[in-house]
Amino acid sequence: MEDIARVAGVSRATVSLVVRQSPLVAEHTRMMVERVMADLDYVRDIGAARLRNNSSRTVGVIVPNLVNSFFTEFLTGVEQVMRAQDRVVLLANSEDDPHRQDEILQRFRGHGVDGVILCPAAGTDAALPARMQRWGLPMVQALREVGAQQTDYAGADYVAGVGLALQHLSDLGHRRIAFLSVRAMTSAKAERLEGFSSGLSRTGAIDAGIVEADLTWEGAALAADEVLALPSRPTAVLCFNDVLAAGLMLGLRRADRQPGRDIAVVGLDDLPLAELTYPPMSSVAMRPAVIGAEAAQLLTTRLAEPGRQIERFLQAPALMVRESSGKKIV
Repeated sequence: MEDIARVAGVSRATVSLVVRQSPLVAEHTRMMVERVMADLDYVRDIGAARLRNNSSRTVGVIVPNLVNSFFTEFLTGVEQVMRAQDRVVLLANSEDDPHRQDEILQRFRGHGVDGVILCPAAGTDAALPARMQRWGLPMVQALREVGAQQTDYAGADYVAGVGLALQHLSDLGHRRIAFLSVRAMTSAKAERLEGFSSGLSRTGAIDAGIVEADLTWEGAALAADEVLALPSRPTAVLCFNDVLAAGLMLGLRRADRQPGRDIAVVGLDDLPLAELTYPPMSSVAMRPAVIGAEAAQLLTTRLAEPGRQIERFLQAPALMVRESSGKKIV
């Protein structure tokens, strides 16, 4: 900073204000100092800043897998907010393993992260939020939740989302509707099953069976035979997410069944791949980038006001109709 101040012809205090993105610096001065910083290849000493402010300016984010691009979009939303807060995001993949998740959390503690955004692995101990409170490590849960609303939470309203999908299929004339799910039980799965049950009751449709598959395209493709073998002979399948829906559609085509013509398929999340499948996939949009941004904002607020009341954010769903759900049955 001394070097930058000397070259730029300003005080060290002015350089410090520019580094901290203070609005007190005139625009022409800020641009000149930033140009000198770039010429001198300056990098802020985060370690020194941490000693001064008792903050590492880093946050940890843990997701259960990187197969589903939902989490990529979610992370984009997190980083947008944290970048504006001059914080660095440390990303880790728990592989949906609570033991690996614990190891990551301990490493995050060792690195002195200011807080954590966690999508809990399947089987996470419900006591984890209380443990993290004892550690003094603020946490926001996202997309999944353990414990009885002990932390801030950002997620999607999957109960309502599944209801939208079932209403759409019912309006098309489908009465025997199956559900293709992941195997692991989490709050996200419980919410979808709740939405499936309540949606069937509201529309008068019949539960044509629940089939479980591995969270991979090939796992879902292999589940197509099991779906087609259901004794109820479903005319439509609602899927846990777009990854399973895309895999199922592949499996159906392998079985010489055309999605949208021989059997309707609807996904959840409305990822970019929904428009790239054949045929294009009907899905329920949940806008993961928005959820990520809200999770990051909740953590930022929690860091600034540790004693504030717990807050929750649920992203409202929106139905996106494409060819995979087919035409109205006559």
